[in-house]
Amino acid sequence: MGASSSTPRTVTVENDSPAGVIDISDDVVQRLKTGLPPKEGARQQQHSAPRPAGDGSGPSSYPNPMPPPPAGYGEPSLTSMQVRREKEQELRANDVYWTKRLQTLEANLHKTNQIMEKEYNDAIVDVKKRFESTAVAHQLPPCQELKAKVVECYKKNQHETLNCSADVRAFTDCVNLHRIQILKEKASVEKPAEGK
Repeated sequence: MGASSSTPRTVTVENDSPAGVIDISDDVVQRLKTGLPPKEGARQQQHSAPRPAGDGSGPSSYPNPMPPPPAGYGEPSLTSMQVRREKEQELRANDVYWTKRLQTLEANLHKTNQIMEKEYNDAIVDVKKRFESTAVAHQLPPCQELKAKVVECYKKNQHETLNCSADVRAFTDCVNLHRIQILKEKASVEKPAEGK
C-alpha cells in the first residue's frame, strides 16, 4: 500500500489572451487555497475537456505553482487581514480628523472668549470713566437732612401727619431748588459745546 509511488499531476491550459493572463474561476482559487479535491462535476468536465494541440503529453511552459500552506482555524485569511488593516487605517484617519476638528473648535472658542473678555474689560473701564467725572454732590440724593426731619416728624405724629406739613414743604423746596440748579448746569455745559 505505502510502497506505491505517486506521480505529480500536470495541467495544461490553453491561453487565448494576448496579454498572457490566465483567467481562473473562484472555485479553482478556493480549492488551491484550501487544498481540497475538486468537486465531482468539475472532475468530469476536466476529463471530458479536449487536450490542446501540441505534444499532448508534456507539461505546460508555465511551472506549477506551489500550493499555499493550509490555514488553521484560528488564523485569519490574508483577505480578512487586509480588511482589518483597511478598517484600522480608516479608524485612525477618523480619529485624526476628529482630533483636528476638536482642536480647531477649542482654538475658536479660546479666541471668542478672549474677544468677549476684552470687550467686558473695555466696558468696565468706560463705565468707570463716565462715573468718575460725576461730582460726589450729584451722586448722593439731595436734602438728606430735611428728609430725616420729615421721617422723624412722621414717627412722632403717626396719627396727626398734618403737624409735619412745614417740614414736608421745606424738603420739597430743597429738592426743587436742587433740580433747577442741575438743569442750569446742564444748559451752561451744552451751550458752549454747540457754539464750537
